[in-house]
Amino acid sequence: MNVLVCRWDRVTLEAVLDRGASVTLVFDEWEAANRGIDQALLDRVDRHYVIRSFDALDELAQLAVDIRSTGVKIDRLLSLSEFSQFGAAYLAQLLGLALPAVETSVLMRDKRAMKDRAQQAGIRCARYVSLSTRDVEGSVRRVEEELGFPVIVKPAAGLGSVDTFKAEDAAQLTAALRGAAGDATVKFLMAEQVLDGDEYHVDAVWTDGKARVFGVSRYLRPRMTVTTPGHDNGSILLPRDREAALYEEIEQLHERINTAFGITDEITHLEIFRRADGELWFSEMATRFAGGAIPESFGPQGADLRELWIAAALGEPGEELPAKTAPYPYIGWINLAPAVTGRILEDPSDELVSRFPYVLKTVRSRPVGSEIGELHPSVWCTLLVLGADSEAEFRERAAELEAALLPAYVMGE
Repeated sequence: MNVLVCRWDRVTLEAVLDRGASVTLVFDEWEAANRGIDQALLDRVDRHYVIRSFDALDELAQLAVDIRSTGVKIDRLLSLSEFSQFGAAYLAQLLGLALPAVETSVLMRDKRAMKDRAQQAGIRCARYVSLSTRDVEGSVRRVEEELGFPVIVKPAAGLGSVDTFKAEDAAQLTAALRGAAGDATVKFLMAEQVLDGDEYHVDAVWTDGKARVFGVSRYLRPRMTVTTPGHDNGSILLPRDREAALYEEIEQLHERINTAFGITDEITHLEIFRRADGELWFSEMATRFAGGAIPESFGPQGADLRELWIAAALGEPGEELPAKTAPYPYIGWINLAPAVTGRILEDPSDELVSRFPYVLKTVRSRPVGSEIGELHPSVWCTLLVLGADSEAEFRERAAELEAALLPAYVMGE
């Protein structure tokens, strides 16, 4: 099988190569400079391309022609990141592949299109207003009339909680829009209704419309209320046998969402809220694997979520996915990160982490020497996968780890 992989991810790439696939790999200049590309792994792929950006259509068109000129017929295209979704769908169309589809990539990336489709399908979701940096006063007036304050302000095609904030009143929204209108380039922004209650994420792998993997996790706190990336920043993968009613309810909702968006053979990351009225509300969804240590939190139950995805996508029909009994019923992850910007001079050592036997895995996304230029909930640094016998115990252990390990960070300029 010939597989085109868009973006660099070591775990996913190894899983594809270990399946015996012939791989064409594409990643961009930023990744080449910042991802720590493993040359030994790169040597295993058939061919690779480094491009300027997945948003450069002229370059992607030339790339598609170059791949076709080699005589290689791509059988499957895998997009590994939010930022490659548009470009990957364009490449798929040029290479004669049905997936990923351009329309689906727009629905998954532009949150306005996403919410329009959900509302058309009768799925509860936050109301929104498109914002214009060319008509600040008009935008603020529409928010006041249609939504009221406070509102969540975000890029229409943003990623997670990056560049997302809560505007408490008209003055804050006005200042933000004027600040974004620094040049003649149009900025596509939106304001949406604030959703309250518990926030969940649902990570699934689909084959022919059936879930091969389905995990429901509760964030330690809603993402928009995370004030520093190293505190209460993580989630707990809930055990199906103890949360059977919740799983059944969310599976029924996900089936409706999949029908609305035409999801049949993808990996998905869905975010929903259980509001005070007891109802489940759709927030956002992506056709990619999640960030943080969400993929790694599936490991104690069988395999990393990315490995499960590749096994389902490239495996033989009917092939069983890896599964095992986890050492704890509640598995999850937290992010440890400094509370200030700068260069990381010291971080929690392996020896220090090893003092906590319930820590099952350590992932260092920003090791010593890394620069942190801004703080937001997706500043991943030292990610810990841990286990507990109850949700309450998990939260106690997360607090214990924060208290013991966060002081180990030393920052410089």
